[in-house]
Amino acid sequence: MYGERTMKNILPIVIIGIICLSGVSAGVSYKNATIKPITMMTQTDYDMVIIAPEMFSESLAPLIAHKNSHGVETFLQTTEEIYDAYEGRDSAEQVKYFIKDAIEQFNIKYVLLVGGMKFGSFDWLVPVRYSHLEDGIGYDTFLTDLYFADIYKNNGTEFDDWDSNDNGVFAEWSSESSSPEDVLNLQPDVAVGRLPCRSTNEVKIVVQKIISYETTAYGQSWFNKMVVIGSDTWPDSEGAEGEATCDAAAGYMTDFSIKKLYASEGNLTGPSEIIDAVNQGCGFLMTRGKGGQDRIRMMSSEGTEFIAFQNKHVSKLTNKDAYPICVLGECIHGRFDVGLLNIIKLLQKSPGYNIYDCIFECIAWRLIRENDAGAIAVLTNTNICFGSLGDKDHNGVLDDAESYGGFLAVEFFRLYSQEGIQTLGLCYQKAISNYVDSFPVDADIIHCKSIQEFILLGDPSLQIGGYS
Repeated sequence: MYGERTMKNILPIVIIGIICLSGVSAGVSYKNATIKPITMMTQTDYDMVIIAPEMFSESLAPLIAHKNSHGVETFLQTTEEIYDAYEGRDSAEQVKYFIKDAIEQFNIKYVLLVGGMKFGSFDWLVPVRYSHLEDGIGYDTFLTDLYFADIYKNNGTEFDDWDSNDNGVFAEWSSESSSPEDVLNLQPDVAVGRLPCRSTNEVKIVVQKIISYETTAYGQSWFNKMVVIGSDTWPDSEGAEGEATCDAAAGYMTDFSIKKLYASEGNLTGPSEIIDAVNQGCGFLMTRGKGGQDRIRMMSSEGTEFIAFQNKHVSKLTNKDAYPICVLGECIHGRFDVGLLNIIKLLQKSPGYNIYDCIFECIAWRLIRENDAGAIAVLTNTNICFGSLGDKDHNGVLDDAESYGGFLAVEFFRLYSQEGIQTLGLCYQKAISNYVDSFPVDADIIHCKSIQEFILLGDPSLQIGGYS
């Protein structure tokens, strides 16, 4: 699910979707927070910090030992310790101030947030930030972990609180304004990934999968396979956008065997082809079609829509120890704030809430938390993903592959294959950074949204393809 708009004008926008996102406003303004010193550590240089609640400490210990054994110097900082040591207007800002300290004192490159929404509560095990970017189509707030990665402004000399107008509402931008109310830097200063675990059992599952992947994937034939899944997203426009964007990404993966599941070629008719491809093992999987919280949708060659994959199909995966990195290029696959208590907001008629926000777990996390199967990590969107129609610059490449969510997906694969970046989080971080350098994110609301909603659910320090 993604929307189309031109490069020069916010309209027309084509949105194919069913769900909108609602957020929570921030608390009172809090400027120039007083920061207490970070807990003294036994060394001065680390590669990664894991931020998680104390209840996950024991379950994360094997992952920390594994990372340290492979030279990725890692330590755990609990949310309780952060809240005791740091001030801020809310818990998210406290965590962000801690990350700033960790960069400056320990030179960390990666931040892994381990914690999602608490069961039976609106509270978070690890805090989140909602962006208040009104794109003119009703999707006015959405989750963004870029907040925790974009630490500095003014050429790295000042903390960026994402609230430049000091009104306690973060990342404001109205579609009626040509410029944002909150001026943001948007360049990620550290690679941030999240595992939105809700229980120790989920932590144990994902820790075991990460250790298994990094220990066993190297040199395995399954890793050198890439599956790309697409269709003609808008049959009335020129070309098959989803398939063309998949082709652009696959074109960079010259050392990989490419399996194309395209509706136009007749080898993608439903979930069975995808289940079979994943169960055979693949290092990467990419989709570009239409989205939904719990489903991936495609268009048939006859122009009718069908469900290509859904949460209920995850249990049919049997790809133990052959977990792909997935880039899901559609809408709302990464919205990890779903919970039954959202029915209260629905009954209160809170803007943007519907029944799907109460019952449909996001497919990205469903793939990652599956025990002994599914994905090792997913890069996707927490809200509406945009795309372009046609080939307006007449360069022979459909514009869908060259801007918005299509650019981010293709750029991730280019960075891995062509620039040789072997770490998941660095590929993700660099893709966002290159987008900021290439597009007017400070003057175009949809470009700005495209990077804020693009999230990494997974370990940012993950060695792609495992350790030799």
